[in-house]
Amino acid sequence: MTDQRASQPFYTGRMYRLLTAAFGLLLTGVGLYPIFYADTSAVARIAGGSALFLAGYDLISAACKARESWLSRLGPLP
Repeated sequence: MTDQRASQPFYTGRMYRLLTAAFGLLLTGVGLYPIFYADTSAVARIAGGSALFLAGYDLISAACKARESWLSRLGPLP
């Protein structure tokens, strides 16, 4: 007999999805903080906060839909 889960991609696992969603929530919160509370220029505040917010939102969305997120598609970085 073969294991049914062996043929499934890594991002469909329950623990991977939970950790991805938790990291996504963290990035979403970290992205929202500078948008509203940082004392830098508006361009830097909105650009940086939006990038982190979008990355966090994508992680949460990927975890809910059991698909690969943008950050996991980057591959192994040096």
